[in-house]
Amino acid sequence: MTMKLFLTCAAAALLTTGAAAQGGDDCVNATPIAMHGLYNWNNSTATNSGVNDCNGLPVRKDLWFAWTAPTTERVRFETCNTITAFDTRIAVYDGLDCNNLILLGCNTGGCVPRGTKVDFDAVAGQSYLLRTGSRRVGDSGPGQFRIIPDPCPTSSDDGLEDNDICADHVAIADGTYNNLWCSKSDPDWYSFCVAPGDTLNIDVLFTTADGDVDIFASDDCALNGNIGVGGSASDNENIMHTNAGTADETIYLRVELWNGDPTTDCNAYSMVITGSNGACTPGGIGTNYCTAVPNSTGQTGSMSATGSDVAAANDVTLIASDLPNMQFGIFVTSLDQGFIAGGGGTSNGNICLGGSIGRYQAASQILSTGQTGSFALPINLMTVPQGNGSVAVMAGDSWNFQAWHRDGVGLGSNFTDGLEILFQ
Repeated sequence: MTMKLFLTCAAAALLTTGAAAQGGDDCVNATPIAMHGLYNWNNSTATNSGVNDCNGLPVRKDLWFAWTAPTTERVRFETCNTITAFDTRIAVYDGLDCNNLILLGCNTGGCVPRGTKVDFDAVAGQSYLLRTGSRRVGDSGPGQFRIIPDPCPTSSDDGLEDNDICADHVAIADGTYNNLWCSKSDPDWYSFCVAPGDTLNIDVLFTTADGDVDIFASDDCALNGNIGVGGSASDNENIMHTNAGTADETIYLRVELWNGDPTTDCNAYSMVITGSNGACTPGGIGTNYCTAVPNSTGQTGSMSATGSDVAAANDVTLIASDLPNMQFGIFVTSLDQGFIAGGGGTSNGNICLGGSIGRYQAASQILSTGQTGSFALPINLMTVPQGNGSVAVMAGDSWNFQAWHRDGVGLGSNFTDGLEILFQ
């Protein structure tokens, strides 16, 4: 695969001394550079530019470069795996207008054990300002940065995409699935239906030297009911699970590139599955209603549910998706539907519930969207929260659900759309 070629080239680059390109102490004196490669710099005598636009923080003792893209492609600007011996902060700007800086991206990490990277789309012949410097006060010295074609372009996505979040999982039956691909920022989600007494066997095959792939299996999207983990440092991972129950069981699998892998951000793999009948409940359960307000990602948060709409089965998992990453949220519920714009002045979103509203707010029920922009919660239909305690779901009841979530620092909160489930 092309990853091996990239690693060979990257290793060769690490052995070079780097091109001499000290960098300008301010934007208007940015040092011109071109082509891909490894570049030396030293910010020991550099001053601060006073531009604090990386999440409100400065690039300390910063140096500026004006890079002209040789080709149209996605590229990586990084200080990872170089001689740089201190933590860096870097930024990329579109064009060379120092009076109107257009930030394309900035970062303060992303590499193990040290280093920072930013990926951006470049157009052949266009110029970009590259800014590198120290993350912490008092740090400075010699360093290097590298600008190279993105080693993990989205064009590497496989034929089962887009399954980056649990809500978009792909139902998989028995078989062999080749030419799959995942990365640190692009995990894959699958589901399997396991009949009572059957044993699910999951083999994920890869070469760990090309990237350390890990797998996590659970009976819910939040990975709370842990079925198994394949997290070794060797080639290939395996998880086995036997359904000891009396009903079909849905098992979810997340495949990802280990975030601590120091050599690469992505890898290809194959998957061999036995013991799965595909999807237990195609399309999930419930009916969406009510209009959500776009959150800070630009998307409207969405509710879904899996399991069974038979009350006696007591098998429902609520899922909220298309949410901002790394934000907390809870599920809320009511027998009644309603509509309160702006949460009655308490939120950016719309409350789609009426009457008595219950909150799933126990410590274990306050959930994080993590890196997937989603969270899930298996609920107990015998104890649905309401204002005066809890009640049991009965056949014939229609219950309505929403997710209430934080929408980013300083941006308040928001709601998903609503989901109505008519229980049998």
